[in-house]
Amino acid sequence: MIKKIRVEDLEVGMFVDDFNVPWMDHPFLTNKKPLKSAKEIDLLVKHGVREVYIDTDRGRDSSRAVPSGEAQEAVRQEMDREVLAPQETEEPLAAGDTTPFSEELRRAKTVYSQAKGMVKELLTDVRLGKSIDGERAASAVDGMVDSIFRNRDALASLSRLKSFDDYTFQHSLNVSVLSLTLGRHLGLVKGELRRLGIGAILHDVGKMRVPEEVLNKPGRLTDEEFAVMKTHPLHGAKILMGTSDVPDECSAVALNHHERFNGKGYPRGLAGLSIGKFGLIAAIVDVYDAISSDRVYHRGMPSHQAVQKVYEWAKNDFYPIYVQKFIQSLGIYPIGSVVRLDTGEVGVVCRQNHGQLLRPGVRLAKGPGGVPLLRPSEVDLGAPDPRGEKPFARTVVATLDPEEEGIDVEAVLVGGADRRAA
Repeated sequence: MIKKIRVEDLEVGMFVDDFNVPWMDHPFLTNKKPLKSAKEIDLLVKHGVREVYIDTDRGRDSSRAVPSGEAQEAVRQEMDREVLAPQETEEPLAAGDTTPFSEELRRAKTVYSQAKGMVKELLTDVRLGKSIDGERAASAVDGMVDSIFRNRDALASLSRLKSFDDYTFQHSLNVSVLSLTLGRHLGLVKGELRRLGIGAILHDVGKMRVPEEVLNKPGRLTDEEFAVMKTHPLHGAKILMGTSDVPDECSAVALNHHERFNGKGYPRGLAGLSIGKFGLIAAIVDVYDAISSDRVYHRGMPSHQAVQKVYEWAKNDFYPIYVQKFIQSLGIYPIGSVVRLDTGEVGVVCRQNHGQLLRPGVRLAKGPGGVPLLRPSEVDLGAPDPRGEKPFARTVVATLDPEEEGIDVEAVLVGGADRRAA
């Protein structure tokens, strides 16, 4: 059985199933291992790890350990309370959208596609020793900022459509899109968002100075390789600070996106608010996109699980207030989440209802009997029950694994959006 336990309650002979931190933030080569000495437990404490998951079928158990399902449900309930509670005082931002989601999505697709091509070319140029065209990066970011001010969800929804083969380039773009989405929710003005977006889209430029055999290794890095990888924030900041048409503030994103709120990050071990606004934003978004993306060595989490995992890590690794704002901007059920409704229907979350985060728009993929629908139809979970038997006609009762349900999320989102736009 998988159970959650505090690090101070660990004992030699237990088997760690998950260190419960971003994969580069713990000191071991694998994410699953038996604890063979007290020194290994001390290493976890030194690296700021507070809780881990153990497998009691492969190692010792403890009365202090909590079953995984129970622990995750507690996290989910706490997240819902903290994220939903302040919504009434923050809802004025909802009035900022000037364009309907479906209308903006058409423009957002063009903006996203052009920006992806741009970042691929820029990072390739750096790998070849060429200089960065900062004006081109700024122009792409300006288009994204404008889109997010017209509708905060359309461009963000496209970050769900990930390409396995283009991870490095698409990750850079998604970190920029999601940083801008969070930045808008935080109330940043367009000038700040522009600098944040430029820094975010180039936040991994330092990886172009990392040998390709390390950068693209299909598995965990050795200690020596990890030390090389950890130099990329410094390389990135140096590159951006040496680029005349990139504002100096942008380099903070490249430099600080691996810093951690508890001071256990790198390259400088900054803690708390000394990481800076842009670094605090990028740290959250970088990890969220990484853990929700498929890689050679791991399968990405569904969006709703990734949101909950970032929340679980918030008290240790990230600025909790920004994590709360991030979840509010993305949604309790992010676009792309597969959900089962109390009607028995199954669908994909296609847009947010920022006034009621538990009641997004859902594009139905299966009817009440689990039969696939030939043509997905969109429903609003905020709509009242026409018969008056309950407050709402439909309510989410569970989140589901897309593969287990046989649902192609991208096909439902993009195909359905195209039909609706027509």
